[in-house]
Amino acid sequence: MRSLRARLFALVAAVTLLVWAGAAAWTSLSTRAEVERVLDRRLVEAARMVAALDIPVGGAPRQVEPSSYERQLSCQIWSLTGRLVGQSAGAPQAPLAQGAPGFSERLVDGEEWRVYTHVDETRGVRVMVGDNLQVRQHLVSDMMLGLLLPALVGLIALGALLWVGIASGLEPLARLAHDLKRRSSDSLASLEIERTPTELSPVVAAMNGLLAQLESARRAERDFVANAAHELQTPLAGLKTQADVARRAEDPQMRDRALMQISRSVDRTSRLVRQLLDLARQQAGIGMTPHRSTPLRAVLQDLKRDYASMAQSQGMEIEIAPECLEGQLAIAPDALRLALGNLVENALYHGNKGRLVRIECAERDGLELRVIDDGIGIPEGEKARLLRRFERGTAAQSQGSGLGLSIAAAAIATAGGQLELRSADSGGLVAAMHFPKHPVSLQQAAIEMT
Repeated sequence: MRSLRARLFALVAAVTLLVWAGAAAWTSLSTRAEVERVLDRRLVEAARMVAALDIPVGGAPRQVEPSSYERQLSCQIWSLTGRLVGQSAGAPQAPLAQGAPGFSERLVDGEEWRVYTHVDETRGVRVMVGDNLQVRQHLVSDMMLGLLLPALVGLIALGALLWVGIASGLEPLARLAHDLKRRSSDSLASLEIERTPTELSPVVAAMNGLLAQLESARRAERDFVANAAHELQTPLAGLKTQADVARRAEDPQMRDRALMQISRSVDRTSRLVRQLLDLARQQAGIGMTPHRSTPLRAVLQDLKRDYASMAQSQGMEIEIAPECLEGQLAIAPDALRLALGNLVENALYHGNKGRLVRIECAERDGLELRVIDDGIGIPEGEKARLLRRFERGTAAQSQGSGLGLSIAAAAIATAGGQLELRSADSGGLVAAMHFPKHPVSLQQAAIEMT
């Protein structure tokens, strides 16, 4: 059942029918019992009234005509010796009861009778007044029908009113749908529905929150595209300038310098495009295969091999602490490789030539992976800012794209990791990736692998 109106009506109707059926059953049983008591009292009163009549015991049987109150009753008067003294018209010839005082039920001439017997010892008579049970049942049924028929009509009217009332109650939902339908696909403004019902307020608030997130994402996308275009313009303009210089230069040394600048600009542009693609893939989740637990050994060894030529060109070396090779992390290997690669690349770009880039591990309320260089570091006031996209430090040698740290932070965030920038004891930078506690620690992994 897809219609909310129909579902609400069915639910309310089912509850109403259940309550109505219970009330009708209780009313039927209580009314039937009360009617039975009233009819029994009528039998008692009729028997006493007939017993009070002056009817001689001797002689031929007399015709007894009950009052209008007892017109539907059958009456017999018997002497205590068993002689019929009198009876009402239509009463059967056979005795209505066995003779014992009180109420009894008996089959007489194929019909069931409810009889009250009154015995008068003084006058020597026995008065029997009875109801034909079929007639009594018909009377009770007519009475119950008179009670239940108006209730049934009222129930049908209630159903119609419920259907109309539910439609009226769902009108704010229809207005919400109408407001969404008429707005432009480009509009991400908050929904404004006057007099929003309490039950719809969470829905409207959630939709407004979603619209705000979409607007924020769209704004971030516009800023990202604008920043990316701006960042690409700089190396491309440099490429064009150096190409013109190389084309026009007659001095071989000047031509060589221009070609070297072209090569550097190409490298910078290539790195920027690669980082943009990495960031786009990370945001879309492409290539980030889920993995319950990733051994660090394979990722770190691949990383050292991939960046060996870059480290060599910078006159530097990548060193991995032995304890890191025995650890495991609950993160997708592609995400870990992307984060570590960007941190190592930043360290190689900004570290001092001829020195080390060191990768360390430590237990610190979880597992912490650190990439440490011995460059000039980052001023304390810039560390938080540099975690944002396209933000670069104020140092003279900060010629990167401003994406490496933000890519690393976004990649490890999928596993609950956080990136923290700290100053190294040697004056360089510590880029620490902190992961929360998980089932596999450094010590446990070392035990499992032995």
